[in-house]
Amino acid sequence: MSLLLLKRSLAKRLPNARSCTAANHASTSTPNEKWKYVPQSGNYPKGYNVGGIHCGVKKDGKSLDLALVTSELPCSAAAVFTKNVFKAAPVLTSRDMLDARKGSGVRGLVANSGCANAVTGKGGVEDAIAMGGAVDALVGEREASTIVMSTGVIGQRYFSHLLTLEVG
Repeated sequence: MSLLLLKRSLAKRLPNARSCTAANHASTSTPNEKWKYVPQSGNYPKGYNVGGIHCGVKKDGKSLDLALVTSELPCSAAAVFTKNVFKAAPVLTSRDMLDARKGSGVRGLVANSGCANAVTGKGGVEDAIAMGGAVDALVGEREASTIVMSTGVIGQRYFSHLLTLEVG
């Protein structure tokens, strides 16, 4: 699926979603001293699609709060996870997926900013699985193949209707 089709698919399925490049997003939200870190051009590895949108997790109505990276073909992946006793739901689900796949056959990475989905119990794990599963459906995978990442407020569950990409 091309990046354009991916963005269109996400935009149709997420309320108030908007898509933009790093450069045009940075012009409205990046302080001048950070501008030097924003890529102005470049090439992505062949076979990977990258996108970012505002889907409503962050309340300001403009910050990009959902990122998606997909691979057209299954790829290898590795991760380092916290050793903390209290692991967030995305850590548990991503670790389990990578263990089950032995680090191969990974098709996506989805990350949200604004809700850590940490200290959220069984419901948080279900939310993280659903978020990864929606990306799996988007790329045509029947089994878990997406790394789920989250950062933000602790103790708060995802806004399911915003993050669970209802793709078919």
